[in-house]
Amino acid sequence: MRRFYRMAKCLYIFIVLLCFHVRGQVDSIQIIRQVNVSTFMALLKEKSYNLVIDREDIETLQPTDIGDLLRKTPGANLKSYGGLGGLKTISMRGLGANHSSMVVDGVPLNNSQTGQVNLGQLIVDNVEQLTSSIGLNSNFLIPVSAQISGSNFMIKTMENSFSSDTLTIRANFGYGSFGQTKGYIGVKFNPNKFFVSAFGSRQQAEGNYNYSIVNGCFPLNETRKNNNYLDHNYGVSGGVKLKKGTWKIGYHRKSIRQELPGAVIYYNETADEKLETDSDRLFTDFKWRANKLYARVFFNGTIEKQRYFDPTYLNVAGQIDNTYTNRNLNGGVSFMRYFRQWSMFGGVEETVSDLVVNDSLFAKPIRLHTYAMLGVRYNHPLFCLTGQASSQYVYEQDKNGGDSKERVRFNPFLSLKTRELGEGLQLELWYRNSFRVPSFNELYYTNIGNVNLLPEDAHQINMGFLWLLQGDKFNFDLKSNIFVNHVKNKIVAVPTKNLFIWSMQNVGRTNTFGGELKLEAKYKTRNHWAFVLNTNYTYQKTVDVTDPSSPTYLHQIAYIPEHTVNTDLTLMFRRTGVRISNYVVSKRYALNENILANELEGFFLMDASIFHTFRVGSSQSLKLIGNVKNALNSSYAYIRSYIMPGINYSISLSYAFN
Repeated sequence: MRRFYRMAKCLYIFIVLLCFHVRGQVDSIQIIRQVNVSTFMALLKEKSYNLVIDREDIETLQPTDIGDLLRKTPGANLKSYGGLGGLKTISMRGLGANHSSMVVDGVPLNNSQTGQVNLGQLIVDNVEQLTSSIGLNSNFLIPVSAQISGSNFMIKTMENSFSSDTLTIRANFGYGSFGQTKGYIGVKFNPNKFFVSAFGSRQQAEGNYNYSIVNGCFPLNETRKNNNYLDHNYGVSGGVKLKKGTWKIGYHRKSIRQELPGAVIYYNETADEKLETDSDRLFTDFKWRANKLYARVFFNGTIEKQRYFDPTYLNVAGQIDNTYTNRNLNGGVSFMRYFRQWSMFGGVEETVSDLVVNDSLFAKPIRLHTYAMLGVRYNHPLFCLTGQASSQYVYEQDKNGGDSKERVRFNPFLSLKTRELGEGLQLELWYRNSFRVPSFNELYYTNIGNVNLLPEDAHQINMGFLWLLQGDKFNFDLKSNIFVNHVKNKIVAVPTKNLFIWSMQNVGRTNTFGGELKLEAKYKTRNHWAFVLNTNYTYQKTVDVTDPSSPTYLHQIAYIPEHTVNTDLTLMFRRTGVRISNYVVSKRYALNENILANELEGFFLMDASIFHTFRVGSSQSLKLIGNVKNALNSSYAYIRSYIMPGINYSISLSYAFN
């Protein structure tokens, strides 16, 4: 621990000295206002410590799913296990993916079975804006569970929001390598006082892509098998503007049929497992305001059914055919009251969930999870001070006879942000404590569950600055953070047989020391040329500090790279553009012991796209995009033995009416 505190002290001194060498001003402690992204000028959005990706960026990047977008977040570590529909999760700053919350249109996505959201199964065609934040989130009306989590990602969709246009239509159709096809259409009718909308999407991929791997000194060229994927998403929404508020309601359904390719094993290409997922979600929320008081109430119910089928499993029955039904019901109240120089905010949220399995020997858990929070914010001409006190209460019972468990945690948060220190500079310092309980799978799943798993407790400290320069032709935005995390009882999951079979363990104590640097620069000429550079670099050293006599002491935790770099370069002339994206991940280790046998090579990826927008009158547009992913045909894997696709292509046509 002495080393931990010495390094923390050095980091503190370093950032303070660094900040004295730059000057500027910007106030990012504001609720991000709605932005019209119909022009290229919107590529640089309102500045804050949060990362905001809008519709124009999404159309240009042509990501396969939400996971592809979030890998561009500073501090993010993407884990991907295949192509379209493959499992994708994001962990931030050395914390597990379960410390991050996903909020769609103000409503959290809950899954107590896995404890995390598969980002590979979240479509991007209807996303208008994606915001990621660590530390203070200036929108205090989001669910309490998101406000007190280690990090949160907020998605705003087209079909579940009010707009200024009476009729809005979005459509996207695409085709790509490995038999990938996708189609999406969404329609929203939004007169003055209400809106109704509907959307539907379909994605399919054969998924049997080629890959290369070295066996000793001999390269092998193989084809990924048992990797077909098909999903359908559709939903309806509606909302009405009231005298002092708004009310919205919506229903979404997701149906997925996929094969599980499993790990790549030399001379054994057998894989025949399948996974079927059906999810129904009904949600509603009500926002109300009176003078300086703002309040919100929401309810959200989800039923997700999964069927896992292995026709060749070596047991008495000769197969596994299990069905899992995860039911989640949650609701919450949040408020914010403004006073003269300070404000008060808070709320409560309750989640009830259970898991029902057709296997009579499987556990039958039910969990009640209560969140509560109360905070204040003081606005001074020179700084803004925010403090919040939150708590979590978890009660869990196994109806099959397991012991009941009760857990109570107190999670404080404190943030100090400066206002104006000169021309374009703002400083920030914050501390957060977060807590997460093991998921049902981590505790109870056959052959992998560990009922002795302990909850994770994470302490996060962050110091950062933001520097903004703006001019008529040139904009420059620099953000930097240095962070220190200490996690007790970190839960580490390692895939074994396939994407459904894992191994769970606690690592007693881990320390993370790291830094982030994000740069955005834009230059526009008078003759309609424009240049945009977005780049970020993350360094994170996440090590096991549990036992000095352990062979893993001071070794990097499995699958966390020390260095990650992402760079996007865009060149545009009028409505035609070219974009080059580079992504670099340093070496990692498949296990917590950092020896050569466990080492995974780092990799460099390059994607390229070319696009042109056709205007049809004043209210319609067509955007044609050609995309090449992994243009250098690199052989790489995020996770050992889960080889990713080589070079692949896609073309898409997007239509917008508003």
